[in-house]
Amino acid sequence: MPVHVHKNSLVKRLFFISLPFTLLAGVIYAAAIIYIESQSLKATQLAQVKTQMQQLAKVVAIPTWNLDQQFINNYLTQYAQDPHILCIELMSDANFTEKSPASCQHPEEDNVELFSEPIIFEEQYIGVVVASFRVELDNKRLKFILLSRIPTALVALLSIFIVVFLVFRRWVVMPIESIMSSIEASQKDGKHHPVDWRSEDEIGTLVETFNQAQLKQVLHDEMLTSERDKAEQALEELKHTQSQLVESEKMASLGSLVAGISHEINTPLGVARTSASYVEDSVKQLETAFYEGTLTKNEMKEFIDSFNDGIHLMSANLVRASELMNSFKQVSADQSYDQARDFNLNEYLQETLYTLKPNLKRYQVAILLDCNEDISIHSFPGAISQIMTNLIMNSLMHAYSTTDNGTIRIDAKEIEDDIHITYSDDGAGMNEEICRKIFDPFFTTKRGNGGTGLGMHIIYNLISHKLKGTIDVSSTQGKGTTFTIVLPKYLPDDANQ
Repeated sequence: MPVHVHKNSLVKRLFFISLPFTLLAGVIYAAAIIYIESQSLKATQLAQVKTQMQQLAKVVAIPTWNLDQQFINNYLTQYAQDPHILCIELMSDANFTEKSPASCQHPEEDNVELFSEPIIFEEQYIGVVVASFRVELDNKRLKFILLSRIPTALVALLSIFIVVFLVFRRWVVMPIESIMSSIEASQKDGKHHPVDWRSEDEIGTLVETFNQAQLKQVLHDEMLTSERDKAEQALEELKHTQSQLVESEKMASLGSLVAGISHEINTPLGVARTSASYVEDSVKQLETAFYEGTLTKNEMKEFIDSFNDGIHLMSANLVRASELMNSFKQVSADQSYDQARDFNLNEYLQETLYTLKPNLKRYQVAILLDCNEDISIHSFPGAISQIMTNLIMNSLMHAYSTTDNGTIRIDAKEIEDDIHITYSDDGAGMNEEICRKIFDPFFTTKRGNGGTGLGMHIIYNLISHKLKGTIDVSSTQGKGTTFTIVLPKYLPDDANQ
């Protein structure tokens, strides 16, 4: 595990936080010892005084019965020699009172206790002895007791501090260090390195959440890498196909399609790259916060939430790029390889229109497709895609050259063994002369503006020769144009030979 300058910052913080509490605990412990021992000494003194009072009551019982005031006075004076006894007073039922020289009248004080003990003679109450006693603690003894307890207290506090430190390191620092080690290892090899930690607390929840997030990250990274590789490979294939299509005039229309697709792919790839950069910066910020000891649970949660958002954004955009590439790859492959196969007409027309979306962005032209989803044919899908592409590009160039608004309708239906496709637009339309020449090679009304005069001728050749079908055109100037195409549903593999 790499050693970092701030690796023990949490431990240091625990030390500085615990130190004043430890000192406070020591002070409280000392105060408690002083209080407990003082109460114990006080109780001992009071018990001794109580015993003395009981003995005194027994001694003066007979003199009190005999009314021997001289003996009682001498005895009380002798007892009063104790510096802690403020006064002693004997009150007899025979209406006489004896007391020590000191006055028993004194202000109420917290450290003065009043004791009374009945005088019993032959089980008969004959008087009472009352004494005021000043409780004075032995400070030297208290100091000795306190000093004798300090080593034990220090050992106990030190033991508690060590136990807290070890528990904190075991249950907080170690799992966080394991998380950082997992992050570093995952950054190096891009693999999932789960943290092996189980506990029923916040740390356990954090580790479990981290393991799930890291696993999700690794899986997403693998998926995104795969999708990126596929997109890059498809882009290379697209470039190769483009170079081949440009060499053939009959595939010239795919040139603009490739440019549009490439531009379309750059958008999701750019967003994915930006999201990846954001996730990378977030990981660095998380690492910095941990090493500085400022990482909190909320910050970790915010990191996981923002990380999931970034991964979702990358995934969605790379999937978008992959879908675009897959659609174009299928269309371009069919146009590159001269081979008939079985395919769903509706799905293939949808893919063809999907690849044309970049070229349609600058036009306010809607394309409506009406095709039964169950139509399955055996033919040359690349040729059909080329026909639809040329028809749409021809409409955009000619039918909507003076307006950006319009609707193109493509209707396909199955009639017996044939497929009838009706392509119509509501654009400028054509006069009869143009309708007669529209399929002639090199005929164009846009010569000098990008027109070659081969687009419609290629359509006618593909339908008539390759697909063994027919195409008719009808148009009214100012009201649009309609092409009617009839193709066999099943075309033999050797039909083009």
